[in-house]
Amino acid sequence: MHPRNRLLLASLLVLLGAGAWIGQRMLNRQAVVAQHLPAVPELSSWPAALADEIGATGQLARQWRRAPQGLAALAALYHANGFYEEALVCYEGLRLIEPGEARWPHLAAAIATNFGRMDEALPLLRRTIELDPDYIPARLRLGDVLLKTNRTDEAAQAYAEALRRAPANPYALLGLARCDLAAGNWTKARELLRETLTLSPDFIGALSLLATVHEHLGDQAAADTIRAGIGRRQFSDAPDPWLDGLANVCFDPYRLSVAAAITGSAGDRARGLELIDRAIALAPKSSSYRRVAAQIMLADGNREGARRQLQQAVEINPADSDAWLLLIDALRQLRQEAAAQIALHLALAHCPQSAGLQLAMGQQLAATGRIPEAIARFRLSADLSSNDAAPLVEMADLCFASGQAETGLAALHQALARQPGNPLALTSLAFYHIVTGDEAGARRQWQEILRQPRTPPAMLEKLRQSYQRQFGRTLP
Repeated sequence: MHPRNRLLLASLLVLLGAGAWIGQRMLNRQAVVAQHLPAVPELSSWPAALADEIGATGQLARQWRRAPQGLAALAALYHANGFYEEALVCYEGLRLIEPGEARWPHLAAAIATNFGRMDEALPLLRRTIELDPDYIPARLRLGDVLLKTNRTDEAAQAYAEALRRAPANPYALLGLARCDLAAGNWTKARELLRETLTLSPDFIGALSLLATVHEHLGDQAAADTIRAGIGRRQFSDAPDPWLDGLANVCFDPYRLSVAAAITGSAGDRARGLELIDRAIALAPKSSSYRRVAAQIMLADGNREGARRQLQQAVEINPADSDAWLLLIDALRQLRQEAAAQIALHLALAHCPQSAGLQLAMGQQLAATGRIPEAIARFRLSADLSSNDAAPLVEMADLCFASGQAETGLAALHQALARQPGNPLALTSLAFYHIVTGDEAGARRQWQEILRQPRTPPAMLEKLRQSYQRQFGRTLP
């Protein structure tokens, strides 16, 4: 045989062998995928679009050329919508056919940790880090799992390595502080948390833990000051792009609304609005999701956009008192006072048992000088909300101004019984003692007020000035 023909024959055999190997590999992958296609769960209560997507991705996973892509898409759908056992089956198959892809063990570990299966999560997270050493969320999650399983030294190593690769990462610093606390090093933890807050002053995780540390070390005033500054803000987990991206294929409007609220409060309002828009599209007749959208818009300064969402919310559900209250607030921020008053009357017609709306009506009546009616509204608001001190304080101030001192004092004492240390109730009581010439009572209340860090500085200054005018001396 001519040498050229032998060369051509050899090349052809190599190509045929390679093709056969590739074909066999693809058939093997398809077989693995077929073994890891979970049964479709019950979807009758879900949007039809989810069933369509699961059906389409399932078909894709059965195609021998695109089986891995189909299984990955199916895993994302199941994980994003809370079908966790089905997602884990898919991730197991993906780890077999794509053993070098770090996402699959990481996402499986996220499910395991959510259910407290730490021993299952640990090897998955270690494998993730082997495959992608620079994916910081995996190192942080590994530290969390190790800390929860009382492997404090190993947890500290995981956080320290995350910090080495991502300097000043607040979650890594927080993890190290938690390790110090687990080891009983409260003072060291305090210093580390202070360092964290110099780098990230608004980091809720460090603020909350520092308040606990101050409390443990006996500095209750410092703990109260921090908690007052936190207010209603909540801690959010470290960003995790692989996990967070699953929201793009979520068809559960409630899950989307929770993710939107967390994302928006963490500062990524554009992403928060994107998520809540998906929730609204899935459940256009729900007023609560439009409320979430409005709150994100208000935080972003988009008052007109918030007003439109809230107007639709109360049209959808006129009994949504929270939406009415937000709408009234948005209208007032837009300086549309007449529209706000109309909205308040409409709201009360639909929600007469709303303590918040009755409080708002009392404030409106007081502003127009209708004192007896305002007092009655404040009393009604207080009766409708047994834990709220605000309507009682407002009622007391009106009572004092209209010569009903005994009724006002009773309201303030009731307010303090509901919320001991309420700064507004304490300052109102202090003003009462000043006006009535009771210097001892005023000084006694002043000491109580100083123990409450939530008192606005402007109110403290006003108290000082009133005291000096009345008694000719200064408060300490």
